[in-house]
Amino acid sequence: MRLLKFTLTAVVQCWAFTKASQLTDAGSTQSKLDNDLFWGTYRPNLYFGTRPRQPNSLLSGLMWFGLDNQRNWESIRHSCELGDNLSEYGYSRHNGLDFGEQAMVDTDQGVEINSEFIKVPGENGGSWAVRFSGRTLNEDTQGVSLMYYFGLEGNGTMAMSVKDDKVAIKGKTSELGRFDIRIVPAESNEAPQLPSPLTKIKGMKPAKKISGIAMKIPKGDIWHAKDIFQKKLIMTAQTRARNIMEHTDGKGPLSGYALFGLDTEVPKQRGKNLFFAQMVVQGEFSFDVIYECADENAKIDNQTIKAIVGSRRKEFDYRFESTFGLREKGFRDAEVEMARNALSSLIGGIGYFYGSGLVSKDPKPEYGQESDEIAKPNLSEPYSLFATTPSRPFFPRGFLWDEGFHQLVLGQWDAELSMDILHSWFRIMDSSGWIAREQILGDEARSKVPEEFQVQYPNFANPPTLLFALEMYTSWLKSDEISQKLVENNVRIDDLVQEHKPKYNKALMRENIGKLAQYVSKLLEFFHRTQAGEMGAPDSNGEQSMTTAHGFRWRGRTTDHTLTSGIDDYPRARPPSKGELHVDLFSWVTYMELVNSDMAAFAGGRSADINQTLSKQDQLDMHLKWLDELHWNEDENMYCDVTVRVRDAYDELEDDESNATERSFVCHKGYVTLFPMILGLLPVNSPKLGHLLDIIENPEELWTDYGIRSLSKNDVFYGKGENYWRGPVWLNINYLVLSSLYRNYNAVKGPYQEQAQRIYTNLRQNLIRNVFEQYQETRFFWEQYNPEDGSGQRTHPFTGWTTLIVPIMAEKY
Repeated sequence: MRLLKFTLTAVVQCWAFTKASQLTDAGSTQSKLDNDLFWGTYRPNLYFGTRPRQPNSLLSGLMWFGLDNQRNWESIRHSCELGDNLSEYGYSRHNGLDFGEQAMVDTDQGVEINSEFIKVPGENGGSWAVRFSGRTLNEDTQGVSLMYYFGLEGNGTMAMSVKDDKVAIKGKTSELGRFDIRIVPAESNEAPQLPSPLTKIKGMKPAKKISGIAMKIPKGDIWHAKDIFQKKLIMTAQTRARNIMEHTDGKGPLSGYALFGLDTEVPKQRGKNLFFAQMVVQGEFSFDVIYECADENAKIDNQTIKAIVGSRRKEFDYRFESTFGLREKGFRDAEVEMARNALSSLIGGIGYFYGSGLVSKDPKPEYGQESDEIAKPNLSEPYSLFATTPSRPFFPRGFLWDEGFHQLVLGQWDAELSMDILHSWFRIMDSSGWIAREQILGDEARSKVPEEFQVQYPNFANPPTLLFALEMYTSWLKSDEISQKLVENNVRIDDLVQEHKPKYNKALMRENIGKLAQYVSKLLEFFHRTQAGEMGAPDSNGEQSMTTAHGFRWRGRTTDHTLTSGIDDYPRARPPSKGELHVDLFSWVTYMELVNSDMAAFAGGRSADINQTLSKQDQLDMHLKWLDELHWNEDENMYCDVTVRVRDAYDELEDDESNATERSFVCHKGYVTLFPMILGLLPVNSPKLGHLLDIIENPEELWTDYGIRSLSKNDVFYGKGENYWRGPVWLNINYLVLSSLYRNYNAVKGPYQEQAQRIYTNLRQNLIRNVFEQYQETRFFWEQYNPEDGSGQRTHPFTGWTTLIVPIMAEKY
């Protein structure tokens, strides 16, 4: 029973105009949530950036570079990049509503920066502030240049002034109303001094605490702020370098500040839409960025920020322990800190995205049907998406396959925020039930994706992981219904059961489940219609050669990849063919049928399953019969993909059909093998369950001291080729193994209960120990872990499904 105990901190945010938002919903509770979430750190691709959940609106962001090396301007920090080699960055606390703090340690540029973000109530979108503080890391430093900018993408007016050592910007838009912005450096900030030979040169001025620049750029180009600033910077530096060399007989020195400390430029500002503030500092520093609704009487100041940060930090820590109970479970302070950072960084990766995607109007040709014509995709109509992201530097956009896993973490923390994200995803579903698996919206998003991966195809599916959270919420509602009936019948409920019940808005949750049921039904129909497999060639009597009526095949196959399955390079049939049937996809569809039945019951509707008259158990029994009949290999004692004979216009059978087998198993022990078990489809007394548990526990197959490897150590493809899903340990599948054992097999008597319990205990301990050790050593969460030594691999920080370590520690599945 997956239940949750936490006290949801009530956060009253200000009213926001959301006429253009897709997220507006009926009901005062939902309207309040829309208002609470209007502003946020919704530019996760940046080290720090804010925007409202509103297209074509006001964007802001932080940039910096060190002045010790004259080439540092070429690598200004702005968007999160693996090549920046920051020693550490990520949120240590983020509640998803009105508070977030993070540390960024950049040894290459010689600076450490901390950010503390808060929001306060108000009208027209509310007010917010962020305090940046830190220090330069080198004793003999020439300092660091810090820049903060605001850019207006849509219509409105803005004007900047610079006086009294602060930058002020006044603005107005139809969505935000009137607003005031202040960028205020601390009085204690110290700027580097000009070298004495330069003080006598005309035009060389001592450093000011802050300078400001106003520009007019084309609409839609705000995301190019770094490039625009760099161009201004180098033009200034070149002019100053010539001036210095002319007045010093070519001796210089060409100090960092002398070249890169910009003068204030605020000429006539009609039409200006991009505004920079620059501060050049050395030693310890801090500055505040404050955005206020102009109509509000209460103003944010230094002390307000300090008080709110202190209060919300305490609230966060209390709520975190109340929700996950890690100290109560005996975890050490450092382990709790790791889990807190994991949750916070997942939340800090939430983004609001708006733009058009590249979509092919036609399905991609099947294998063997390739055309010489290059697909000509179309730009979709622009739309918005509110989503979590797997990795801020490498995958700063929404991924359908990842999102469901993310919600298993976020939903435990804030079910209403999680449900809001789920609504956003389902609302981009088209009339056929299709949701693009990768959301690459707008030019900024496309700039991070190779061209060959940008186009989305309407016949490509993706694992329906969004249903994980919906199943969790439906189970909460079921549990509450049972408890209510017990109370009505004067049955005393065990205090322990009550203690673990989640606190959430039951009426809103039930309403949302009812609304989303129709989308789940349409999604299920989409899978049946587009991912159905060919069930073999008819025999001489015209009968289907396979006795089962159902099988499924992932579209989008190539020789080495099945990207649509989520487990990209996992070995499949070679070469690909239309006769493939995939056991993981069969398992996903069966799982969808079961969740759809539960949701349809809450919605008062009927299941979309083709056998609507069957009970849920009857559905499962029927699907298991088909699954075993089609995919179980008695010789290997495992579930396998299958290839069957197919006759069509593109793939003629051989004349001598006696040489062609009815079906061929494609067996590779690994994650695909386990899907019937990890999705909870197998009965507790099934011998097939025992065989799968043996494969998991065998160190020559899948077991390691760091988690379950993705492919058997004995497989011919183990560690070969791209080696993405051919051996490495992935947290998302390991979580599914633990969750299934915990919920389905550990507590139920059966012949494999003891083995299930042993695997659960040892696997959970191994995962927690290794993720913690790697985090302590590197200060990052990783995309995957090496099966031989446990080291973190590939993208980092990867604060998507690797944050499942939090519910694993808490045992909240």
